[in-house]
Amino acid sequence: MPLEAIAPALMDLFRETRGDGPPMLLFHGGTGSHRHFARNVPALAAHFRVLAFDLPGYGLSPDVPEGMSPDDYLDWIASQAAAVPGELHLVGFSFGGAVASATARRLGERVKRVTLIGPGGFGEPVGRSIKLEPMPRGAATEDEIRKVVAHNLGVWMMAKTPDPSDDAVDIQLANIRGSRFDSRCVSFRFSTPPDLARTTAPVQIIWGENDRIAYPSVAARAEQCRSVRPDIRIDIVPGAGHWTQFEAAEAVNALISDFHTRELRR
Repeated sequence: MPLEAIAPALMDLFRETRGDGPPMLLFHGGTGSHRHFARNVPALAAHFRVLAFDLPGYGLSPDVPEGMSPDDYLDWIASQAAAVPGELHLVGFSFGGAVASATARRLGERVKRVTLIGPGGFGEPVGRSIKLEPMPRGAATEDEIRKVVAHNLGVWMMAKTPDPSDDAVDIQLANIRGSRFDSRCVSFRFSTPPDLARTTAPVQIIWGENDRIAYPSVAARAEQCRSVRPDIRIDIVPGAGHWTQFEAAEAVNALISDFHTRELRR
């Protein structure tokens, strides 16, 4: 479905905005929202005007029109990014990493620097096996639901299983309830390396050392990216899992700030 066919009222995406300075756009992961960056926005807002988006079909943003292709979905996001005045800094997590690399390719020299955190866009991970517990149905108690969510976070998103009372569980529950789009149609495409090859901006990729989503390994995905962008900066965060910017927020905030403020120090 062409973008022109979408009603203008559906075009605006929700974003949490904080800080002053050059715009930094944050794109969350699948089954996510701007809350994926709950521990990052305050620190990054010390240097940038941070816009943490809810992508189409997530959180407080509009639903995705039936029949919309992945490329039109990405064009929709790029059009929203292009409407932000100034030279752009992009940060994308997981599915949002594939979104950020696609946006950087589309917007060319408007984008000054790009950070991808545990990015998707490396094709379907055939052979990867991560067993999640099904969400309780029917008359399940809140405690039962939280225990399952905490378990699944420890299997899928984090190096260590959080306590069911942890705020990570609060965020994940809100994200699950606000997700109406299957991000795999974007993140399971082989798109990130070719998009990076056609991106003019300097690129940083951050992986948690124990990221189970990076299949077959973090090293293999890093090598794919280096093969198309030998100048890429790759940072591995010790002891962290896939949701690196939450689990190791202080370290990741420092890495992102160092990389992106280089542009400001010139």
